[in-house]
Amino acid sequence: MDFSTERIKEYLPPVRIAESVECENLQTLLSPKDKQIYLATPADGDFFTLKKGGYIVLDFGKELHGGIRILNSVKESSVQIRFGESYSEACAALNCMNACNDHSTRDMNVFLPMLSDMEFGQTGFRFVRIDNVGKNDLKIVAIYAVYVHLKDLPIGEFTCSDDRVNEIYKTAAHTLFLCMQNRIWDGVKRDRLVWIGDMHPEVMGILSFYGAHPLIELSLKETAEHCPVEYWMNGLPSYSFWWIAIICDYEFYCDKWEFVSTLVDYTEKLLEKINGFVSADGTIEYGSPSLNFINWETYEESGLECANRGLLLWAVGKYTEMLKRHGKSSAVADVIKDKLIKNATFDGQSKAIAAIYSLGYGANGKVKEILSRGGSDGYSTFMSYYIASAVKNLESGKIALKQIKDFYGGMLDRGATSFWESFEEKWLDGSGRIDQPNKTGEKDLHSSFGKYCYEGYRLSLCHGWACGPVRFFTENALGVKFLEPGGAKIKIQPDLMGLKWAKGKVPTAFGVIEIENRATDKGIETAYKLPDGVTLVE
Repeated sequence: MDFSTERIKEYLPPVRIAESVECENLQTLLSPKDKQIYLATPADGDFFTLKKGGYIVLDFGKELHGGIRILNSVKESSVQIRFGESYSEACAALNCMNACNDHSTRDMNVFLPMLSDMEFGQTGFRFVRIDNVGKNDLKIVAIYAVYVHLKDLPIGEFTCSDDRVNEIYKTAAHTLFLCMQNRIWDGVKRDRLVWIGDMHPEVMGILSFYGAHPLIELSLKETAEHCPVEYWMNGLPSYSFWWIAIICDYEFYCDKWEFVSTLVDYTEKLLEKINGFVSADGTIEYGSPSLNFINWETYEESGLECANRGLLLWAVGKYTEMLKRHGKSSAVADVIKDKLIKNATFDGQSKAIAAIYSLGYGANGKVKEILSRGGSDGYSTFMSYYIASAVKNLESGKIALKQIKDFYGGMLDRGATSFWESFEEKWLDGSGRIDQPNKTGEKDLHSSFGKYCYEGYRLSLCHGWACGPVRFFTENALGVKFLEPGGAKIKIQPDLMGLKWAKGKVPTAFGVIEIENRATDKGIETAYKLPDGVTLVE
């Protein structure tokens, strides 16, 4: 598929003027106009005037992928354009609090000729600041955000009785969609790359939102082509383990053995490499502690070698089950699985892998303590789907739902329109909103936090791995459980988690399942409509 022909542009006017200095006729920017410059000069009241030395900050209302379009009329001048995922980032100079142009240019100086209609930028943003740094006052006809996105419409749906849950789902889905504009990216401002480990929660979200979207196969195929088997996926062993989990989940939920079978030879060679690092006693020895990486939020924790074992066991379990469905087996996968299960002790010290391990292979008391100690302490945007699923399995759906509402609601309450690369509830203490200037004494929520690769303004406020609620709500509140590849056979086992009702659509390889669940005094009443080819097992 040629994705350059599958994307469309929308030209969106700003929804408000966030700030302005030395500007006139601001209101003209808020009303859509003819998208064309003409030689005939409009009346002065039809222009927005940006005087020499002045600036304006525009708010387009939500996180977008694309750039800015400026229709300049009477005189030429130079301008500085700064994109921001937050208000303060749009006002930050390069290198201030880690503001940068990494992966996409968000801070640029450009020349606006007279009678010009030009587009600038390709990044993730909600705010744009434009400074007139040239010699003339500018008479501007219009300024639009250029929203570039796939034209695909989702086929999965979810809504429920709780408005906050609906807002979280909608925002998570928007975050995921923005990160699907060329391949399955991490982010639209920074990390416009295919990171395989980070792609698993995105794929699980895509399966709930679109089903078998072609970007999944394209991203998997190209990653294998660009990563010879002698190297770890993206340079990290755990990401190679995630690769195995992704191809297995894609095959099962979309009935895609024909495609996935083309990746088996590569995966077998990868497993041979992995086996060389798994000792007879079930421990993993890479020779470098840094290779035990799971995610940034657990980077300095103990237990990461254990976390790698748990993730590998989970992934290899999926792989052997997939092969078995197709009458095949993997000797090396069996060897790895046998060493891990029989000999290794899982200490459960990593928050990240505690969730994954509990899903497939039970949990000890330490894992349960980590996952159920209250609040959303220990959550990360990357691991939210796995942690919430583990909390639901170990404790209750009500606790899991409350933690999601607390965690993701914290971002929403401070102006988020997409979900972030990293977030901790403690960041809210003494900090302001991301969509307005900070009040006296407030910390800047965007620039004051983060660490490692996501410190300050380099922190992405739209990261695809944060889409966990999409899969979690679809999987649990709608309750459709696949028993055979593609959904040929299913069960319906909803957990409303305290919701009064939930309804939606679930993609399968045979079409869309429509379902509605309602809580009654007698339990949950379910109404559904199945496509041909899908059988319900009572």
